[in-house]
Amino acid sequence: MFRPSQSLLFRPMPVLNKLKIHHPLPLNPRESKQLLNLLTTSFRQQLDSEHPQFRDSTAITLLDHHTSRRSRRSSLSDHERTPTDRHMHSLLTNPLFNLSLETGHSNVVLSKDPMDIFNKAVANGMMTTSDAKACLAAKKSQIIRSSVLNVRDGMKDSGAGLQVLKWLVSSGTANKTDFLKDVAFVKIMMEYMVAEGLQEAAWKWVKKSLETFSKLSLLSGEEFVAAQKEVVGPLLLLVRAEAANSASPTSLDAAYMTMSRAAGYLGGLSTSEMTRILGPPGWFLIRASVMPRSSRPPPSESAFESFLSLIPVISKSPARYFAHLSLLHPTKPNPDLALDYIRSIDANKSKQKKGRQSKAATESDHHNIQLGLDTANYLLVQHRYTEADEVMEFLRTHYPKQLGIKEMRQLEQAKAEASSLELLERLGLA
Repeated sequence: MFRPSQSLLFRPMPVLNKLKIHHPLPLNPRESKQLLNLLTTSFRQQLDSEHPQFRDSTAITLLDHHTSRRSRRSSLSDHERTPTDRHMHSLLTNPLFNLSLETGHSNVVLSKDPMDIFNKAVANGMMTTSDAKACLAAKKSQIIRSSVLNVRDGMKDSGAGLQVLKWLVSSGTANKTDFLKDVAFVKIMMEYMVAEGLQEAAWKWVKKSLETFSKLSLLSGEEFVAAQKEVVGPLLLLVRAEAANSASPTSLDAAYMTMSRAAGYLGGLSTSEMTRILGPPGWFLIRASVMPRSSRPPPSESAFESFLSLIPVISKSPARYFAHLSLLHPTKPNPDLALDYIRSIDANKSKQKKGRQSKAATESDHHNIQLGLDTANYLLVQHRYTEADEVMEFLRTHYPKQLGIKEMRQLEQAKAEASSLELLERLGLA
């Protein structure tokens, strides 16, 4: 008799043991919902093509009218009109597709529009800037969780900023500057106003705030610092809103031009007074400009140079910022100032005793390291290998503790690449 052979389906296969299965990373709620919407559309088109639907348009109109007049719990019969509807209903009612927000021990589905709550509170005369801030934040959260690809576009389409702005004007709140002290409210309002193209209204707030700058001369110490933050706050928040990098990266043109416009309003002030106003938003914009993780499109030459001209009134020590921004010029990058600055630091540090060097990395150290990395990268691209090696040696010598493992490996790899390419060029092989 023949012995039945083992099924191939259950026969061990050694080759499979060598394979490693990597499970995909979990999606966040927004990505999950976008994927779900894509699946929904795809399944609908496929199933409707295989099972054509025949609907009575009159019946559908009556049904839609009936549904709009009163809300009711949906039943399975509502989803049995087409094969697609039945199939998608079975999928979407699965608990695995529940996109509710967990709060405490219960699941709360945020389905109500926060701006409906805002309008009701306004009608009852109960709205405050604190409540408006909460409504705007909740609306933004809804937009982020929705299927919209660009958060700024979603905020624009919501019109929430205009609703709140109309309330500020009609209630008389906008006639004073007290509401500008609510930093969190002004911050999110600036985001909506920029998204909705309401910058001129935002500039009225900025100018009102800057008009109170003369009062700062009577203050000193902590009182001066607190008052300065209140005066500069609206401008800083407007610049940050213009520079906001959403899912679809934007250039810094608008933020640069905001700084130039603000400088135009300060014509009668001294350089030190302008520094107190333009310094905070200027430093923020410098960091945004040199941020290594940025995927923004390059700015226009005119906007970039308008910001570059303000560096002397943004910082009392402009050499480092001039050097770094000149290296990142959108049309005429130049590493010469960066090289000069790095060499000057190298000379100064070489004179210092090692025992006096600080172990903790300062903000200045971080900026110098980033400047060095950007300079070395640019020099390598331009085949200036000797100078690139000089910069990398500067980083290795003076910032060994501040550089992380990743940066050190990048330097080693870049240095090896520079040496190899330089040798090839000398041999005429590169």
